Amino acid sequence: MLFCLPAFIIFAKNATFAAFFQFNITIVENIKTFFTYSTRRTLKACLTLFKLMIPVSVIIHIIQVADILPYISHLLQPVMQCVGLPAETALIWLTALVVNIYGGLLSLFTIYPSLSEPLSVAQMTVLLTMILIAHTFPIELGIAQKTGIKVWIMFSIRFFFSIIAGIILSHIYQWLGWLQSPVHITNAFTAATDTWGAWALHELKNYGLITCMIFILVNFIHLLEVTGAMKWFNKIMLPALGWLGISEAMLPLTVVGLTMGIAYGGGLIIDEGRKPNVKAKDIFYSMALMGLFHSIIEDTLLMLGMGGHWTGIILFRALFAFVIVYIMVQLCNKIPEGTFCRIFMTKAYNKQRIGSDS
Repeated sequence: MLFCLPAFIIFAKNATFAAFFQFNITIVENIKTFFTYSTRRTLKACLTLFKLMIPVSVIIHIIQVADILPYISHLLQPVMQCVGLPAETALIWLTALVVNIYGGLLSLFTIYPSLSEPLSVAQMTVLLTMILIAHTFPIELGIAQKTGIKVWIMFSIRFFFSIIAGIILSHIYQWLGWLQSPVHITNAFTAATDTWGAWALHELKNYGLITCMIFILVNFIHLLEVTGAMKWFNKIMLPALGWLGISEAMLPLTVVGLTMGIAYGGGLIIDEGRKPNVKAKDIFYSMALMGLFHSIIEDTLLMLGMGGHWTGIILFRALFAFVIVYIMVQLCNKIPEGTFCRIFMTKAYNKQRIGSDS
C-alpha cells in the first residue's frame, strides 16, 4: 500500500497538470475564437462601409475645393435654422441619410474646420440625435419595404420626426440654458488640409481611427452576447414594448431590432410577417419603433464618443420614440384592418395576404 502512494502522488500531479494545461488551452482557444470573429466582422463591415464612404468623401472635398458648399448650405438653411444648427451641417445629415452614420461622421470631420464657430455640446447633440433617427435610407427603407410597409410611409416617419425631434430638443436646451459650451472634437479628425495629397493622408488616418472604433464596438457587443448580458437587457425591454401595444408575437423580434439594428430585426420580421397570425398593424408598430429607436447599444456608444450628450442621445431619443409610437398605436387601432393595409402596406403585401387568407 505504501509502495503505491508515491505512484499515486505522481499520477495526481500529472493529472492536475494535464487538467490545468487543458484548461489554459481552452481559454486561449476561446479568446482566439472571440477575436477572430470580431476581426472578421470588423473587416467585413469596414469593406462595405468604405466602398460607400470613400466616394462620398471625394465628392465632399470637391464641393469644398470648388467652394460649392455655401450654395448648398443656402438652399438648406431654413431647415437647419429650425433645429438651431449652422446651414453647413445640412450636408452632414444628408450624407448620413444617403450613406450611413459613419459616412455622416466622416463628412462632419471634413466640414467642421470650415464652420465659422465650433458647435456647442447642445448643437452637436441635436445633430447626432437627428442622425440616429434618420440615416442609411437606401438600405433601411428597403428592408422596411420588404416587411410590407410602403417606402414613403417609413420615409415620412423617420425624416419628418427627425426634424421634429431636432426642433424640440434644440428648444429644450436653449430654454434651460444647458450644454452651451463648445464641443471638443479631436484634431486627429478635424485638421484642415489644403492639398489633395495631404487630404488623402488625412482621410486614411480617419479610416484607420474609424476601423479601430468599429472593432471596439464589435468586441463590446459580442462580449454582451457571449456573457448573456444581451438577453438580460432584452428582458428589461419586454414590459415597455408590451405597454406600447406591440403584439406578443412581435416582441422578441422588436427587441432584436432595438438592440442590434434594423438589418437584424427587420430581417426576422420579413419572415415572421408571412405567417397568417401576424397582422399588418403588428408589423407596422414594430418597424415604426425600430425606425425611430434602434441599435441602441452600438450607435449610442458611437455618438456619445463623438461628443453627444446622454440627455439627448439616450433619454430624449427613447422618450420621443416611445411617445410617438404610442400615439401611432392609439390612432391606428381605430382604423379597420383592411383600410389600414390599403393605406400603409405595399401592393405585394396585400396580394400575399389575400392569397394566404384564401
